[in-house]
Amino acid sequence: MPALELALDSWDTRIPTGRLNAFLGEIVAAQPHPVRSGKQPRILFATQASTRPPRFVLFASGFIEAGYRRFLERRLREEFGFEGTPIEVSVRVREKRRR
Repeated sequence: MPALELALDSWDTRIPTGRLNAFLGEIVAAQPHPVRSGKQPRILFATQASTRPPRFVLFASGFIEAGYRRFLERRLREEFGFEGTPIEVSVRVREKRRR
């Protein structure tokens, strides 16, 4: 029963955008995304789009690989306590500005 209550509590958890971006800034500084094809995508900012299940949207300058997304998901679980609930992490790539 305690595991079920813990999972339901983490199902409703909401992370403020400022705290989430500060956390991601620390993570990316310590473990940056690997360089592929001479370019390294940057995570510009992130937000929690919804709860039930917790869904996070990362806005980036390029494609974020699945392995790095899993790494970020694992770190989110460790830091904010999302035990027993699925987390969705999606990436939106910023398009180039036209002049």
